[in-house]
Amino acid sequence: MDPYNVLGLDKTATHDEIKKSYRKLAKEHHPDKNGGADAKFKEIAEAYEKIGDESRRQKYDSTSGFQNFSGFDGRTNMADMFDQVFGNAFNTQHSKKGFDLRLDLHMSFDEAYHGTSKQFAVNDQNIKVDFKPGLKTGMKLRVPGKGQPHQYNTTLPPGDLIINIHVIFNKSWILQGDDIWIELNIDWCDIFLGTKIIVNTPSGDINLNIPVNSFPGKTLRIKDRGYPIYGTELKGAILCKLNAKYSTLNDKQLEYIEKVKNS
Repeated sequence: MDPYNVLGLDKTATHDEIKKSYRKLAKEHHPDKNGGADAKFKEIAEAYEKIGDESRRQKYDSTSGFQNFSGFDGRTNMADMFDQVFGNAFNTQHSKKGFDLRLDLHMSFDEAYHGTSKQFAVNDQNIKVDFKPGLKTGMKLRVPGKGQPHQYNTTLPPGDLIINIHVIFNKSWILQGDDIWIELNIDWCDIFLGTKIIVNTPSGDINLNIPVNSFPGKTLRIKDRGYPIYGTELKGAILCKLNAKYSTLNDKQLEYIEKVKNS
């Protein structure tokens, strides 16, 4: 079989001419499209397999003769090769769109907490993406139809844009699930006697009552003021751990403490 003759070409044909001829003939004789014959389609596919790739074409041309082609296992491999050129025009493979495009997005804790908007330059176009509050490291957000165009068939939809989220650590607020841990350094006497303090949180300042007879290491829970739960109106809790601050006492102050201890 002379592959050039099968494709209606001469040996001086360019790579683009070979591909163009194959596309035309394969469409005309594809069995799934119009009841074409498997034998003719196989012959066209075998011809393209021999000279459709530059390295295989050079190898074929150097022999100046006809070689028996091995490597086909029937219609499955022919369909695979057909899809490489036509991009699954006849649904012979599972790929029905272009490749997904993936990128990493690093954002601050505040941006992740409150939500943000970002601009991306993708495929020569600017894409604005609005992110809801509650983003976390490891989330993958999909923007449909903003990935790569199909490399062989422009009639098929493009892939998706997949954004991998990375939230920059903030030492002031430790995230645990949907709860935010905050450590409060308070005078030891105020912990035991009780007091009122102002706590700084990502959503603003909160007044917090420290109950009488609290103790160092105690955790106070403020519900519904923690980290936003993505896609909802809910939030986790603020968890406030009480750390005691100790100052140097004089003899009179130590005497009072000794009396309290003995009582």
